[in-house]
Order: sequence, then structure tokens, then C-alpha cells
Amino acid sequence: MAGEVIRRLSGQRTETSAVFNLATQFGGGKTHALTLLFHLARNGAAAHKWAGVPQLLAAAGVREVPKAATSVFVGTEFDSVKGRGGEDGEPLRKTPWGEIAWQLGGAKAFALVAEHEKTKTAPGGEVIRQLFPKDRPSLVLLDELMNYVSRNRKSGLGTQLYHFLQNLSEVARGLDGVVLAVSIPASEMEMSAEDQSDYERFKKMLDRLGKAIVMSAEAEASEIIRRRLFEWDERAITGEGKVMLPKDALETCNEYGDWVVDHRQQLPNWFPLDSAREQFAATYPFHPTAISVFERKWQELPRFQQTRGVLRMLALWVAHAYQQGFKGGHKDPLIGLGTAPLEDSLFRSAVFEQLGETKLEGAVTTDICGRKASHAARLDAEAPETLKAARLHRKVATAILFESNGGQAKGEATQPEVRLAVAEPGLDIGNVETALEALTRHEGMDHEVRP
Repeated sequence: MAGEVIRRLSGQRTETSAVFNLATQFGGGKTHALTLLFHLARNGAAAHKWAGVPQLLAAAGVREVPKAATSVFVGTEFDSVKGRGGEDGEPLRKTPWGEIAWQLGGAKAFALVAEHEKTKTAPGGEVIRQLFPKDRPSLVLLDELMNYVSRNRKSGLGTQLYHFLQNLSEVARGLDGVVLAVSIPASEMEMSAEDQSDYERFKKMLDRLGKAIVMSAEAEASEIIRRRLFEWDERAITGEGKVMLPKDALETCNEYGDWVVDHRQQLPNWFPLDSAREQFAATYPFHPTAISVFERKWQELPRFQQTRGVLRMLALWVAHAYQQGFKGGHKDPLIGLGTAPLEDSLFRSAVFEQLGETKLEGAVTTDICGRKASHAARLDAEAPETLKAARLHRKVATAILFESNGGQAKGEATQPEVRLAVAEPGLDIGNVETALEALTRHEGMDHEVRP
């Protein structure tokens, strides 16, 4: 997307678009992408020394990043009641078009929409066309529009914003060197019927007039998650933005990868065995199943917010593992499904929130952990040393919870999936069956496992 924007700002019309509609799940990088475009356009040639910019120029097929006039409107920040400015000679702006005009061309541009500002009426194409400076390209960025629309529906500004955005998109398509990038995210869980209707209306209009850009693919989820949750040495980041793992981490990933290949007949056939080492390296320090379960099983849940929901849960998970390490607790080679800290009430609440099911509290604390007499924890305490040290009953029960969607309708965890999630190098894989048998002898187990 950045390459196409650079190309369009350079005056090129082929193989690019004037309007971009950024689409992805929560936490997938929409605001990050808009921020990237802002800094590129504001700095122009000065951005050439930044990491990654040479690749963007190569993708764009141009020699330099053009410096552009920029305008930014963020729906969660702009308040049309109080307005912005009104001091130090600045005019008071209470509409999106007034704010955008001021940022693009100062007092001269704002004067063109002064009457529209006063009447809170969206300007037409003829006026919008005059807002853009003639001596340089222009970039207009709009983020979090649904928040603004919802807050300003009664005043009529929500509807006027729709008309303004439609007119702005049409003008941008007809001009050289003008780009409009828009993000209209909203959580479906928090939208009223009116919000949902407006969201669909804005999305259809932008999809028709512009280009929909999916900011992150499922394969990139693990990279996004670990880059957000951990600090990495900047020297360990490749030109493509991938993390280069230290030697001990690679050794761990290779051990797990080789173990998976050796036990391939007992593991799920959906796991890419031919690239097992690479799969573990791609998600380290997480076990691949700790990331993929949300894509494989959870993304159909009505209340699940990928990637933001995953980030919150994993952040609590990592914090707990970090603190336990300092306290001399268990130090697992990878953060796997079985190590999820279900004994922590805050973490359990985050899990249940994403599942949309708070009634699981009793089942989890009774069957797995969270109470003194929790079944899986008690079985570990009474088990032979090998199973006790591995906390295998608890790990198996926890993996079942995640793999079976926490008891959702038709949710199930297969034995191969449980083996992959909790078994590890140095542990007899048959011990997983032993733990499963002990757990299923307990009549209260509320989660389904099938061969």
C-alpha cells in the first residue's frame, strides 16, 4: 500500500489508486499504516535513510518519496461541540471539512469552506478541488470514522461526513498527486443497529470508489503479536521486518520441529510437518498452536476480537510467565496452550470475555485450576514425578479448554491436537494418554475430546 501511495503522490496513475479503504481485524495495523504514510509524506526525501524505504521506492518504481501537504482527521479525537482552534489567530473548526481544509492550506483554504463550516454542510466537489495546493501533492488520512459518526448522528454531521467523504473520494480520483486513505473500524459488539447501518453504507461507498486493502494476513498474525508483546534488538530485525532469533531460541525451535517430525503419525494432519522447524521459529516464544488455535477455532465466536482480543490475553499470559520466572516457578521452553495461567482470575476473565461465556468459571476452577481442590491440579500433585514435574494433567485440561472453544456448541479437541499442544522433546508422548485417561475418569469434566 505504501508503495502505491508513493507512486500516486509522484503523479503516476497506473497500478495505483487515489482512495484506499484499510480493512483488517482489530489490532492488525490500520493506524500504524496511516502513521507510516503520514511520516513518509511529511518528510519526503529525508525519509530515504529510514529502514525499509528503499524497498518501498523499488515497489513504487520511483526515485524519491515526494513531500506532500498532509491532513489528518481522527474520529475519536475530534470534538465538533468544542471544536479546534479559535485562538492565536486560528479560526475555530467544528467540522471535518473545516479541519481538513485548515491543515491542507491554512487560512486561504479554510476561507473556501467557511460558510460550509458555519452551516455544517458538506462542501461539493468544486470547492473541495480548490482545497488542494497546486505546487505539491496532497495526502488526506482519516481514522476511526465510525466513532465520530455515532457521536454526531443526531446533529446531522454524521450524515454530512458521508457526503463529504463521497465528494472527497470523487475529487481525489480525478486529480493527479492526491491520495485519500481511510480507516472506518468499529467493533460489531459495540455497534447499535444505526451504527451497523452507517458502517455498511460507508464501507460500500469506499469499496466502490477506492481500493480495499487488507492490512494483515493470517500468516502474519504471529509476527504482529510477538513484535507488539516483546522488545527486540533493532539489529535483529531484517529489512523485511522479520525477527531474527538468537542461537538458543533457534536450537529450541529445531528441537521441537524435529520432535514433531519424529511423531508425525500421532499428530494432527493440518500441521505443516514438512516445515516444522520454520513453524516454531515463526511463532517463538509461543508454541504454534497457542497462536493458530484462535484462527482455527475461535474466530467464528460472536464476541471474539482478533487480533486485539488475542493481544490482550497473550499480554496477560506473558506477564504472568515473566513474573513466575523471577519467582523461581516453572520455566517452559515455549509458551504453549497448556501453560495458560487459568489460576489468574484476571486472565480467566479475559478468556471468558472473548468466548462470550462467563458461566465457564465454575467448570474451569473445578476441573483445571483456580481452587485448592481443582481436579487437574490435584491429579498432578498425586502423579508420578515425571507427570508432576511436567504439570501434565493441568496442561492437557487447559489445552482441551482452548481447542474445544471452551465448551461452545460442537467444539471439540482431538487427541492429536492435544498431543501437539502439550507434548514436548524429552517427554514420552504416551504420558499424554495417561493424563487424558485420568482426567476423563472424572465425571465433572465438561469438555469433549475425541480420538
